Amino acid sequence: MSYVLVIDDEKHICWLVEEALTAAGYRVKTAIRWQEGLRMAAGEPPALVLLDLKLPGADGIDLPKEIGRLAPGAPIIIMSGEAGTYADPSRFAGCLVKPFNLEDLRRLVQRTVPFLPERP
Repeated sequence: MSYVLVIDDEKHICWLVEEALTAAGYRVKTAIRWQEGLRMAAGEPPALVLLDLKLPGADGIDLPKEIGRLAPGAPIIIMSGEAGTYADPSRFAGCLVKPFNLEDLRRLVQRTVPFLPERP
């Protein structure tokens, strides 16, 4: 089964997103460090990545490229308080500016990956 990968250094954001998407029927994995998120994507490529572009020690331009290399075809939705200031929105499936509404999150995820296969 595919899953949604959430990479954000704020634990409470990871928890909120995981709770909202799990309740909507999605399988979710979270990483609070970008290195951990890359390992997850390399081990089992996600169907979708929700990515904070402002992570300690990570480059907001190179990190999405690396995720794209590890999980080709997986759309990326960015989450950031400053998303519009240093990200080209045309490179991403969507953008959620923090603080965001959880219903907006669910709608954007459902539009991006409306169906994920059931568990085997």
